Amino acid sequence: MNWIAEHGVELAGFVLTLVVTITGWVMEHRSSKERDDNRRDDIDLLKSQIAALRDQADSLNEQTAMQRAEFDKPPFGEAEWVRGSIRRVTITGSRRVYVESVTLDDDSYVLRLRTKIPDSFEPSETIEYVTNGPVPVVFSWRWDDEPNMPLKKLRRVAYKPEQ
Repeated sequence: MNWIAEHGVELAGFVLTLVVTITGWVMEHRSSKERDDNRRDDIDLLKSQIAALRDQADSLNEQTAMQRAEFDKPPFGEAEWVRGSIRRVTITGSRRVYVESVTLDDDSYVLRLRTKIPDSFEPSETIEYVTNGPVPVVFSWRWDDEPNMPLKKLRRVAYKPEQ
């Protein structure tokens, strides 16, 4: 008993320190676990945001590819019969086009242009020509804003509608 009386205060201080330390460890563990759960939630949120941003980037890439395909597609609509032996081709692309020449696929037919060629054409402008048959017409063209581009050729045929 003498020992407890002499060292009681020290023993109580040790027990109190031990209880406070253990309580601190438990509270720190709970807090750490809660922070860990919050971080996991934040990581999951960031992963979902990254996935959404990737989907958005893929969508933008598809849009860009579609716009580029539209931008670079051949600029001539289908040839159409107007009346008699007059035919017309409309510039349907989204860019100005420079038409170097218009020729027939078959030399046995006659072609007379009603539109000045060579020239540059805006979208929705037309090129009219007269031919004595439904022979394919060949357009030699390039984009107006690309003067060094090699000329491309495109065929169009307009048939007289059945009456």
